[in-house]
Amino acid sequence: MEKQNLLMAALIHLIQFQSTHCATARERALMMFDALSQLNDSNSELNDLCIEANALLAS
Repeated sequence: MEKQNLLMAALIHLIQFQSTHCATARERALMMFDALSQLNDSNSELNDLCIEANALLAS
């Protein structure tokens, strides 16, 4: 359940950032994707997605 909540929060903040360019939404999305990539039970596909999302948000 934790993984699903983090993923939903990350996606919500990502969409918010894309539509408003709000720096706070960007930072929150980065934090959520980073937290997702740190979960022990994450699979490699989810980790790759998080790394790619963080790279896009950081640029």
